[in-house]
Amino acid sequence: MASNRGNIDPSTWDPALDAVIAAPDHHKVLFENDRLRVLEVTLQPNDEEPVHHHRWPSVFVFDAIKPPIYDFAPDGTQLPPNRDVIQAVQSWDGKGCLVVHMAPQPAGRVLNGSDQTLHGIRIEMKV
Repeated sequence: MASNRGNIDPSTWDPALDAVIAAPDHHKVLFENDRLRVLEVTLQPNDEEPVHHHRWPSVFVFDAIKPPIYDFAPDGTQLPPNRDVIQAVQSWDGKGCLVVHMAPQPAGRVLNGSDQTLHGIRIEMKV
């Protein structure tokens, strides 16, 4: 699997690494048309997603998430905790839903290091 981290144009990212194709146990399509794709995302405690990407900007609404959440590059390097979801979880007060506006995400994988299932709805805006 090729890494997409060095290529900043999401339209050129490997379609085989699309989240729904590469990590189907964690990403379920609830709705899709030519402008939007709505995914249900679930990650059990201590589970890790396969390497995948999200080529479109999105809004991610979490109704269940608890730190620690770890973000890794395809080569296994842990990414800094200043990225979209990781930073939002660290500053969240734990009340209500956590809403995160996200840029396209190059290939990577997430590990749910908590004892709670991560669950949310990701609304991807096709551009």
